[in-house]
Amino acid sequence: MNNNNVESNSSWAGALPVAQGLYNPENEKDSCGVGFIANIKGEHSHRILKDASNILCNMTHRGATSADPRDGDGAGVMTGVPHTFMLEEAAHLNITLPAQGEYAVGNVFLRPDEPHVHEQKSTFESIAQQNGLKVLGWRLVPVDNSILGPSAKSKEPSIQQPFVVLDPAVHHTFDNKLFNRQLTC
Repeated sequence: MNNNNVESNSSWAGALPVAQGLYNPENEKDSCGVGFIANIKGEHSHRILKDASNILCNMTHRGATSADPRDGDGAGVMTGVPHTFMLEEAAHLNITLPAQGEYAVGNVFLRPDEPHVHEQKSTFESIAQQNGLKVLGWRLVPVDNSILGPSAKSKEPSIQQPFVVLDPAVHHTFDNKLFNRQLTC
């Protein structure tokens, strides 16, 4: 063990603690930040998202940055499908969702200009149909881009969520269709 780290912290921005006990900062690897929040009892809670947001906002590094520090490569949160929330959102769009676990919701990043949005959605729906899936409709994801710099803002995609179900005419399980790595494209 290198005792130099015991007395001083030479890590970038002092982000790592000094060596102590079984911990040695020399074993750390350089990479983008990752945080993990879960309810140990498996209970669903909006508190988990609030805590995840807190982690995200407090990370030293949330993605690569360019000359303008406001322009990074992004960061996000991965969650299970919040069924009650999606039911409400779908209802605003006059979409009737089936029971929990019988549909999927994805995030699709589209070019923001309208002719391309329509074409890209049509292509997505066509590929889904070729694979025994049906898109019930699309939800435009609300965003707050106020922190973005001009470079990132000029390339900002339209983020939309397709509600996808198994086509009733197909007799495969839903998960197998959604996660099949041999989809026809």
